[in-house]
Amino acid sequence: MKETRKEWESGTVYDIYNDVDGGFRRLKQKNTARHIRQRIYYVVLLTFLLLIFILGAVAIFFRITEIEVKGNSAYKKEEIITSSGISEGMNIYLFREGDVQKEILTKHPYVRTVSVKRDVPNTVTIDLQCEDAGYYIEIGGEYFVISNSLRVLERFYTFKEMEEAHPEIKHFKACAVKSAIVGSELEFITSGYSTSAKEVLKVLEESDVYSDVTSIHYDDRFNIGIVYQERLKANIGNGEDAELKLRFMREIIKDLGNARGTIDIKDVETAYVLLDSDVVFD
Repeated sequence: MKETRKEWESGTVYDIYNDVDGGFRRLKQKNTARHIRQRIYYVVLLTFLLLIFILGAVAIFFRITEIEVKGNSAYKKEEIITSSGISEGMNIYLFREGDVQKEILTKHPYVRTVSVKRDVPNTVTIDLQCEDAGYYIEIGGEYFVISNSLRVLERFYTFKEMEEAHPEIKHFKACAVKSAIVGSELEFITSGYSTSAKEVLKVLEESDVYSDVTSIHYDDRFNIGIVYQERLKANIGNGEDAELKLRFMREIIKDLGNARGTIDIKDVETAYVLLDSDVVFD
């Protein structure tokens, strides 16, 4: 007891509290590290529990009860929904929009674009933009239905089948076609044909003569022919100034009555008409 008191009075204890050998500092660092680890543990635990809660809430409450299909003019609503892979009762967040778009575009050639919207908590809207069947092209005895953007929409093995499905369709006659694959754009052998054809078809569809046009002859992109009521064929050249030439064609047709023949309007300043009552345009 006397020795302990002596050591205390001699300053030994005083030296420990003043951390001469670093022991107290090390002890303090250990305690601080332990507290930090405990805090991290609790933060991670709480985050994990919160995540479990959110996922559980999503799984329970965000169930699809309604699927809307808009902008669809070519397919039944049920066909689009089946292809999308979305169904009532599934969680509204457990599908990828890209997968839905890919499936619909792959299985439905008439569909040009697809957008998918989640209306939380329980509605999904599928918005489509569809192509219209405007023309058919014959290749190797088969008949391919195409839009005015040259997208191949359907394939038929007989003219009768194609005509029954699309009685008002127009003939697109071209010989420089490289490939025609349903769901893809018509491909030409010669570069530049595709761009030129799409430009002319777009202008033609917006013109006043379109409803009475029966066929487009595109064997030569420098001598594009437009057949009107199967009795008049107008040569509009390479398609430049197509809008002006089609308006000019309309005015000429008004003056021809029920005549048959050909109209040359490659150049509107030197346009002329050749009448022929026996002419036939295939």
